[in-house]
Amino acid sequence: MKKFFTLFSMLVFSLIALGAEVTYKFTSKELPAGWTGTAGFGYESAEPARGTQWTSNATLTLAGAKNVSKVVITCSSNAADKNSIAVTVGGSNWATKTLAKESNVEKTFSGNETSGDIVINITRGDKSVWIKQIVVYGDVEGGNTGGGGEGGDKGDTSKLDPDYNYAEPTVIINPSTTDASNTPYSFIQNNIKVDCTTGAQRTVSDTNPNAYFGVNAGQSITFTATKPIVGLVINGMVKKDFDAEADFGEVMYVDASEEDVENNPVLAILDINSKSVTINCVKQMRCYSVEFYFEENPDIEIGGDYDYNFDWEPDETKNFNITFDEMNYIDFGELWGIDYISCYFISEDYELEMGVNSKFDADTCLPVGTYQINDTYEEGTVEASAGGNDEEDSPTYLATDFIEEDGEWYYNPYYIVSGTLKVEKDVKGVKMTLDAKTAKGSTVKATFVGKPVGYGDEDAINNVKTDTKANGKFMKDGRITIRKDGKTYGTMGIRMK
Repeated sequence: MKKFFTLFSMLVFSLIALGAEVTYKFTSKELPAGWTGTAGFGYESAEPARGTQWTSNATLTLAGAKNVSKVVITCSSNAADKNSIAVTVGGSNWATKTLAKESNVEKTFSGNETSGDIVINITRGDKSVWIKQIVVYGDVEGGNTGGGGEGGDKGDTSKLDPDYNYAEPTVIINPSTTDASNTPYSFIQNNIKVDCTTGAQRTVSDTNPNAYFGVNAGQSITFTATKPIVGLVINGMVKKDFDAEADFGEVMYVDASEEDVENNPVLAILDINSKSVTINCVKQMRCYSVEFYFEENPDIEIGGDYDYNFDWEPDETKNFNITFDEMNYIDFGELWGIDYISCYFISEDYELEMGVNSKFDADTCLPVGTYQINDTYEEGTVEASAGGNDEEDSPTYLATDFIEEDGEWYYNPYYIVSGTLKVEKDVKGVKMTLDAKTAKGSTVKATFVGKPVGYGDEDAINNVKTDTKANGKFMKDGRITIRKDGKTYGTMGIRMK
């Protein structure tokens, strides 16, 4: 009897242990089994694969939990110190944690062993909050389940033809023959249903050369088909400070941080894989035309032609010896969760834009070490330049020989393709030593000693007033920009109006 009792006790203990740690995976907008509350707005499966997305306050509840000692939430936030997550168990408030701008971090909430409902409150102040999974340490049911996979059929297809044969791409434009503003609207064209919460439809007129259907600031637009949409492309215009999020897919759009931008395209979404997709717009967007792709993603870049070459670099070789006075950086690990840092070195006569495949170091910006300059894109390397085109230069390159003509500033780029960058800790912050060669044989030896500054914290260059007539590479508002055929582009290839 004792042996049987012992084995039975071990079996019971084993079952309790298995039930004491239950994982709920948030693998779609729908909540995992057992959870109730506010469904997510979107879902992300591609890197950084943050799980279910919320763009407003939300409450999630797991009822009837027993003997709970800890709740661990893997979460993300697109904004620093604007969003928070709070956990209560059985009415006891365990903690409220403010989120940094971070991806897939574990937040642990713990307290005395408690029974009752687990309630998670998401307070959203800016942009998005994401939850990838929740692990509950206690006696609960379910777990290891998600909300039902990617994609969805939330759109109303009752008025669409289920046997429709979509072209690749299928294109829609504004079908209205009358103008309307600040109103909800809906229409069907080429078996695509369009539903806008509040927006406008405008026909061509003397004052409006482009017919469009648009979305007001703070509103959304939904596109629904009877076949899963893979990707879409919007040609149109967005207002200054435009920002957008979609419930499915990877969203790309032009940089409108300085002014309104009109572009073909102005926004694209890839890897939607859903019959319906909703776009939430922080600022107004106008759609001149929308292209839908059902077989594969469109081959598209937001910003124009990316056929790089080294033609812009002067043929005459030079030997540069430079001491840089300032260094700015952008940490894309903080922005997008990728190990890439853009570095901008500045002196009176030179600027250097450098791309580094690296994590950020709080003391030295780049971790101490020696970096090879090549085109492998491997961790711990500096990106060799692919050259430039009429619209931008790709890192890493040196800008020099600045001249002003009729209010425009021009420069010559030297495309760095090989060499090393040495990073050392220094009492002043960091010492960086560049020993490099350019595409046409010039040499660049440069040093910087000091404290790197996050881009935007200080002005790197004084603003320079420009006009809009000449073509070429020049300075505008303290930034290297390119003008061609009356259009202005930033160094990332994004058109600026």
